[in-house]
Amino acid sequence: MIAYTVEALSYDLPHALTDKLCSQLKKLRDITKCEAEYLLSLDLVKLRAPLNELLTKISASVRANYIEKLPTPKSYEEYDHGGSDWIGKQLSGKDLRAFHFRGAYLIAADLRHADLRAVDFIGADLRDADLSGANLMTSMFLTQMQINSAKGNMKTILPFYIKRPLHWSH
Repeated sequence: MIAYTVEALSYDLPHALTDKLCSQLKKLRDITKCEAEYLLSLDLVKLRAPLNELLTKISASVRANYIEKLPTPKSYEEYDHGGSDWIGKQLSGKDLRAFHFRGAYLIAADLRHADLRAVDFIGADLRDADLSGANLMTSMFLTQMQINSAKGNMKTILPFYIKRPLHWSH
């Protein structure tokens, strides 16, 4: 949760959202200093709820700004695919910029050479997805674990904070 919060703070956001994020970050950092007994008693669903709401708003704001700048933007609803089943889908070479793949099942999806900039990947399942040659440079809420579970190659463009897995082909 801390990593997502810090990432969200890196975006150009209204001050009200930034203030709320800073408050959430302080709360999360304070929790890391607590005793084990207290940590075990925490209601994680309740703890996550306000941050999840904030991250959802931030994702929508960042993606909406990105969509506005596209040469031929679609309606905002066409970009919302959170929680969808994309298992094994052939999406090679597709322009998926600013899509909302939050919680989506992208297991074994063919995303070779896809444009995945400004895509929200929070909670997306990328196991065995082929990202060879895909552009993920400005994707949001993408984790090292998600990338480690996917396939890719030296032509896959990753965000600066993600390391290229050693098992990816050259």
